[in-house]
Amino acid sequence: MSPASASPASGGPATAAEPEDPTPTGGLAVGTAPAPAVTTPAPTVTTSASAGTTSPSAGTTQPDPGPPHTGRCARPGDRDAPAWVEALGRVGLIAYGLVHLGIAVLAVRIATLGERGAHADPRGAIELVASGGGSLGRWLLAGAALALTAFAAWQLRAAAVGFCWARPEERWRKRLGAFAKAVGVLSVAWLAAEFATRMQGRRNAFQETVDEVFAHAGGRWLVGAVGLFAIGMFFSMTYTGVRATFMGDLVPEKLPRRRRVLALVTGSLGNLTRAVTFGAVGVLTTLAAWENAPHRIGGFDVALRAIAAHTLGATMFVVAAVGFAAYFVYCVIDAYARHP
Repeated sequence: MSPASASPASGGPATAAEPEDPTPTGGLAVGTAPAPAVTTPAPTVTTSASAGTTSPSAGTTQPDPGPPHTGRCARPGDRDAPAWVEALGRVGLIAYGLVHLGIAVLAVRIATLGERGAHADPRGAIELVASGGGSLGRWLLAGAALALTAFAAWQLRAAAVGFCWARPEERWRKRLGAFAKAVGVLSVAWLAAEFATRMQGRRNAFQETVDEVFAHAGGRWLVGAVGLFAIGMFFSMTYTGVRATFMGDLVPEKLPRRRRVLALVTGSLGNLTRAVTFGAVGVLTTLAAWENAPHRIGGFDVALRAIAAHTLGATMFVVAAVGFAAYFVYCVIDAYARHP
C-alpha cells in the first residue's frame, strides 16, 4: 500500500504524509521491518492580508482580522459626498460657525448695551453682516449661501447612505443627526441668499408665515409637531454634548493632544448651549400650538429672552454668548478634521 501524498491539483497546501500501519492493530508484524516514513515538506504559502492568513503548520486558512477599528472607512472611495462638494461644504461649516459667532456678538450687545433692536438669532447675525459690509457683505453672503448649501447636500447624502466608517449601532443616530443639521443649515443658507439678493430683512416675514399656517385646519398640529421635533433635538444635543459623541466625527490623526482637548471642550459647551436654546424653542412652539397663540412662537432670540426672564436676566445672554462662540471654534476644528 502506498503512502498518502498531497495533491497539487486540490488547490490547498501540501501537508506531511504519514505512513499507513501495515497491521490492523497498529503493531508490527513478526519479522517485518517498519516502513520508512515519507515526508513531503510543506511549501510556504504567502497570501495577501485581504485574502486571509495561512498557517503552514496547521494547513488551514484563517480570516484576517484586518487593521484595528479606527472609525474610518477602510476603502478610500467610501466618502459621504464627492470631493468637490466636501471641500465646499467644509467652507460652509466655517460659515455656519460664523453665524453662531454673530449670535454671540449680538447676545453680548444685548446684555451690555441693552440694545432693544438687536436680535440674537441667525437672521440677526446675517443682518449684521449685510448692514455693515455694503456690497462686499452682499458677495460674502452669496458665497456663504452657496457653501452652506454644499454642506447641507453633504449631510443629506450622509443621512441617506453615509457614515460607513461608523459602527453599525451608531450609524442610524449619526444619520438622523446629519438630516437635522442639514435642515438647520439650509434655513441659514436661505436667509443668507435672501439678504444677498434683496439686502432687506423682513423680520415680520416669519410671523406672517406662522399666521398663515395657523389659518389652515391642520396648522396647529403641524406647528405642534415642529415643537416636539425641537424638543427631541434638545435631548439629542444634550446626549451629544454630555457624551461627546461628536468626537467620533473627527479624524484622530488630525488632532494632537491640545487640539483634541480644545475640540472636546468647545464642542461640548457649544452643543449644550444649542440644546438648551432648541429646548426652549420647542417648549414655546408646542405651547403656542396648544393654546392657539401664534404670536408666542419665536426662534433663538425669543427663546433666549424667555430663558433670561426666568433665570439670570441679562447675564444669561453672556452665558449664551460664551456657548455660541465656543461652537464657532468647534465648527472651525470640525471643518478641518471631519471624516470625509
